[in-house]
Parts: sequence; C-alpha cells; structure tokens
Amino acid sequence: MSNPCLILDIACAEYWQPFRECRRIEPSSQPTVLHPSREVAEAEALRLAAAHPGRRFAIFELTSAATTVNVPTHVTLSGKVLVTRSIAQLATVGEPDLPF
Repeated sequence: MSNPCLILDIACAEYWQPFRECRRIEPSSQPTVLHPSREVAEAEALRLAAAHPGRRFAIFELTSAATTVNVPTHVTLSGKVLVTRSIAQLATVGEPDLPF
C-alpha cells in the first residue's frame, strides 16, 4: 500500500512569491485534500488535468513527518524519570504515532 498524497496545481509556480529562498504557494493553488494512496491521487490528477486543459498538477507522496517527542534527561537509579525535554524528530510514515 502506498502513502498518502497531495495534489498541487503548479501551472504558474514560477510566479509564486519568493519566501526564504523558496516559493510561497498561492492560496488558489494550495492542496485541500489528502488522498489515501498514490493510485487515488494519480487518478484525481488525471481528472483535474482533463477538466483544466493547460494546467499542470504535481503529486507529492508523504514519506516522513516531523514530530516532537519527550526524551528523559534526568533519571533516578531506580529508573524513575525526573526531567524530560522535547526534541523534534523525523518519523517515517507508517509508524504507530502517525495517523496514516
């Protein structure tokens, strides 16, 4: 089974406003649906291309996600956690903590 996907209208991407050495996606082009699989996203992209001749639709497949986890920093000799800190971590799609 493939991962969830987004479809993005990239027909005018070269005109999107610069943002931190990237491009800011125009609100009219922003994705609104998370498709459950690549196959579903590909079918929808083909439908959109047929309905909007001259437009280009890119498919982005989710492979990982950033999340915050608590890591113990101070532990007693018996193993009781006294202090934790939050750190950012990349999680692979399909891990139990991700809802995909």
